[in-house]
This record gives sequence, C-alpha cells and structure tokens, in this order.
Amino acid sequence: MSQNIFLQAADLLSRGERVVLARIISREGSAPRTVGSKCIVTEDGSIIGTIGGGFLEHMVQERAKDVFKEGKSQLYHFQLTGDDLSKADMLCGGDLDVFLDPLFPENQHTLAIFQTIQGLVNSGQGGSLLTLISEGVPSQDSKARMLIKKDGSTVGQIKGLTGSLENLIEQDKPCLVEFPENNLKIFVESIELDPVLLLFGAGHVSTFVAAVAKMAGFQVIVIDDRAEYASRERFPEADEIHVLPFSQAFDRLQVTETSYITILTRGHISDKIVLKAALQTKPAYIGMIGSLKKRNLIYKALKDEGIPEEHFDQVHSPIGIDIHAETPEEIAVSIVAELIKTRAKKNIEK
Repeated sequence: MSQNIFLQAADLLSRGERVVLARIISREGSAPRTVGSKCIVTEDGSIIGTIGGGFLEHMVQERAKDVFKEGKSQLYHFQLTGDDLSKADMLCGGDLDVFLDPLFPENQHTLAIFQTIQGLVNSGQGGSLLTLISEGVPSQDSKARMLIKKDGSTVGQIKGLTGSLENLIEQDKPCLVEFPENNLKIFVESIELDPVLLLFGAGHVSTFVAAVAKMAGFQVIVIDDRAEYASRERFPEADEIHVLPFSQAFDRLQVTETSYITILTRGHISDKIVLKAALQTKPAYIGMIGSLKKRNLIYKALKDEGIPEEHFDQVHSPIGIDIHAETPEEIAVSIVAELIKTRAKKNIEK
C-alpha cells in the first residue's frame, strides 16, 4: 500500500470508514516534525503515518475520540516545554498547532475530493488541497475544503473564500494563510506524488535495495530482462515487476519529477543503455553502480554518441553515500541513504 496519507485516507473513505486527519498546521521552535506532517487516526485508535510519535500522538489519539463522537473538528495547541516535554520524552522543544479534521464518508463532498486526489496521484498529476481551519467545523460541512487541480479546475468550495486563488496554489510548502477581511484561515498543501524507485537490475544487491527503499517510503518498480531474476519470489515488496529488454523500458515506464532511477544491471552494456535513456528524462535522481573506471568508460562512450558532458553532472556514480560499504546489505543501505538525502533536499528547497 502507498504511504501517501491522502491515498490512504481516500482508500479508507471509499471503504466506508470514518477517519480523523491530524495535521501540524503551525510550528515554532524545534518541534520534531515540520508543518504539513500528518497522520490518520481510525475509529479503533490506530495511527497511520506520524506527526512526531510519543506523547504528542497519544494526545492526538485521545482528542480524536472526541472528534469521532462529536463529529466536529478540533484545533489542539501542543507546547513541547516543561511537563509536556518531559512526558513526550523529547529533547527538542517548541509549540505546535495540530488540526484534527473529521473525514467521514457520509459527506459526499469530502469523499469526492479525496477520490479525485487518488485519481490525480495515480495518473502522475497533482494539485493543491485547501482546508478551512476552525474549531468545531462539522464533519458534514460541504464547504470546508477545496481541491485545485494543476489545470486550475476545482472540486468543492470553501464558504467565504473569494477572489483569485493564484497566490494560494503557488505556495511551495504547506502553510497556513489568513484572510482577516473574511475572518478565514486556510491551510494550503500540495498533493505530492509518491517517490518512485525505478530499480534497473534484479541482482542480489537489488533485492536488499528494494526492501530498504520500501521501508523508507518509496514505491518500488523492478526492471530486468531475466524472468528468473525479476520475480515476485525475489522481490515480494515490489509494487511492480517488469520483465523486458532494457532498451524498451523507458517506452513502458512513466518518469516524473518524483522518480528515482537506480542502475544496477549486470554489465557495462546494459548500464550504458539505461543511463543513456535516463539522461533523456527529468527524474529526481539518477544513480549508477560501479567503479570510477567503469563510470568513466560509460561516460566517454555516451559522449562519443553525442550526450553533452553537462548532462552527467546529475548522475550519482559511484552510487550511494560513502560509508565504506562492502556487503550487499551495506551497499543497499548506502544507496537508499542517498535517495533519502536527495528526497529531503528537494523537500527543503520547495
């Protein structure tokens, strides 16, 4: 299952389950999670995702019980200082505002918005979700949230929100926007696409890369031209497995700005084929395994074929963070660590 909280909320709502979506909408100081961090609380008290763990999430679980009972939103101010800090067993302090938003499937407007989000993400698109922030918003309120697609079309509306929305949808990071003239507070967040690892090569190292990457929140797609290697038995956690020639792979796969391409095939020739095709796309990351000597030979061959030298600046090769890894397991950790670092850097730069 995707680790995208919006997709998980959509799935639960489509199954007729009521949930509370808890978001950090503001933060001061060195609180453990950033604005926009969110988790789902189900009616049985289970938590999906995290906004910081520990005492904070315990209190959110307790508050969610009231939200389910009353069917109204709550705004919870959490101060990570003094007693709260010691109870949370945390070393960092700060203030957080957490908004507990009741998402109930009986509200057809809510259901439509989250099902639309699901469709956008699954088709490689995105948009912006706007949520009315206020204490006591009823779960059945049909004008408490709005989805704005990339093409400018909307699903839903927020009562009292008028005028141009361009300044809202241009927000790169989740943020709370106030409209004093309308007495409105709106939380704006982008609908992010899942980070997808395109794992070229189904050898021994790749089995560990797939497992670690999945735990780190990546969708995993495995590609190899050998059916005996690219199998469900070897990659039980993979979201997709494709057995096809490497030269045809990019005709069949979608590469987006949230794609992470790792090249771990069995030889120089197939590495070169994949790298050449990868350099024609615009992914978040390209990494290729191998020594500096091997890398330089492949680079030279591609330059001779007309690939501009500056294109290679985006390639991480040798792949992975240098932790003096030797075993396949250690190499996998170094590779996924570099993926995580790249993903985090892109989130910070937004």
